[in-house]
Amino acid sequence: MAKPNGAKPMYKLIAQDLRAALEEGRFSEDERLPTEAELRTHYGVSRHTIRQAFQDLVSEGLIYRLPGQGTFVTGLSRRGHYLRSVGTIEDLMAWSGTEMRVISPVEIHSDQRAASRLNLPSEEVAVVAVSRFYEGVPFVVTYIYLPPEIGRHLQVNSLPNESSKTVIGLLEQSLSSPITDAEQCITVTTAPADVAKLIDCAADEPVMYVERCYFDSVGTPVELAISYYNPKRYSYRLRLRRNLS
Repeated sequence: MAKPNGAKPMYKLIAQDLRAALEEGRFSEDERLPTEAELRTHYGVSRHTIRQAFQDLVSEGLIYRLPGQGTFVTGLSRRGHYLRSVGTIEDLMAWSGTEMRVISPVEIHSDQRAASRLNLPSEEVAVVAVSRFYEGVPFVVTYIYLPPEIGRHLQVNSLPNESSKTVIGLLEQSLSSPITDAEQCITVTTAPADVAKLIDCAADEPVMYVERCYFDSVGTPVELAISYYNPKRYSYRLRLRRNLS
């Protein structure tokens, strides 16, 4: 491992250096990493700095720590496998380190099921299909259903063909009320043929299926997203906090 340098905090640079070593396969799954003392000597920093760097990688699911035994590599550290850690609504609305690409632009369709989920007065909904890439490789296709007036707003304001943001993130600035809630269901299904070719898996191969609905501060549903994930390239990590006050 090279000694990092730059304007970022030192623990961030060390985490970045260790992350690169993990993704390049310099450590195998369940292999023990160098000790805190060894890394302190290598980088010339304090124990606290090394622990901060380790904590970043633990939170990403790339390593795990066993008291008295050391720090070890998880199976999620291989390159090309995107790990998403979620603990807040903001986390759901963000996709760090990935790129969204529009597959089909916003169109108005009749869809009874989606309209019902969005509590719309008619079957008319706006639909846009997007895929998301990590390190240039696609891992998910999402069909996004919106109330027609929001869809027409997107049509007028031209959803970018490529973006690091999410559709809901791009939309929120134009909503009358902010997003405050989300609910989702995660299960397994088989990949439809048209989806399979977009996430590089076989038709009818098992994939992760996620339905997510966002609500604004007055309880109105504003987006229904239906996603198909290639599980060989994506993992989902949920962190929950307990309120003890």
